[in-house]
Amino acid sequence: MMATIADVVKHAKQNQLVEKEIEQVSRKPIQADSSGHESITYTTTKVVNVSNETLTANRVIAQNKEDPRSTPFHMLRAKVLKELRDNNWNSLAISAPTPGAGKSLVTVNLAMSIAMEVNQTVLIVDMDLRQPSLHKYFSIEPEYGVQDYIENDVSVKEMLINPGVERLSIIPGRKRMLNSSEKLASPKVKALTEELKNRYESRIVIYDLPPLLVSDDVMVFLPYVDCSLLVVESGKNTREEIESSMLIAKEKPLLGTVLNKEVDHRKVYVY
Repeated sequence: MMATIADVVKHAKQNQLVEKEIEQVSRKPIQADSSGHESITYTTTKVVNVSNETLTANRVIAQNKEDPRSTPFHMLRAKVLKELRDNNWNSLAISAPTPGAGKSLVTVNLAMSIAMEVNQTVLIVDMDLRQPSLHKYFSIEPEYGVQDYIENDVSVKEMLINPGVERLSIIPGRKRMLNSSEKLASPKVKALTEELKNRYESRIVIYDLPPLLVSDDVMVFLPYVDCSLLVVESGKNTREEIESSMLIAKEKPLLGTVLNKEVDHRKVYVY
């Protein structure tokens, strides 16, 4: 089961952001659903309907408002969206000091929570080229991933997946790349981030990055985004690791830190 996430975004430093996306998702004459909200019809993006049971089994719970564990993610969403909107930003990178902190799970649940806002769409991109894992939280085996875009000229349209959740799209990873930092520094990756950033101004793009202290991948990629968020593993990441990670992350504004796997669970109030 997933531990409570405490220390939701502590304010941080500077500013700057952008956004973009490419999901040639034709929003058919945007139609209203039974609740009166606008409904998006995906016509070119591959749709893979993932059941709520599968999501819950994979610890994706932000979509379930009746689950008290979803509350911290909605609190995190509120703070992140405020920072993005106040600074007119739309791209965010999420990382951690070391493996095992839960950065990818936080990425998926935060994106899921953002997608629940009827006026906000979100795209998550797996830029952890060494250990791509976002697709696993949806129990999806993608035909194409970021690595195919970099190496084989697969288009963004071919990579995009909608997991059956309205306003949420995924660009997954598919296979391990050992020369990941060189690939992240390539003109193709820069072009991809620029395309995703400028295609739809209302879209928030969240990148799941590798841990900061295991390679130079994050240092290479951070210039492409507006800001970042650091996931810290409670009881494991040391003060030195956290400080070193924050030093690396200062390349762009650090929105704050998320303390994950906190053993001293705080009481969750249900109203």
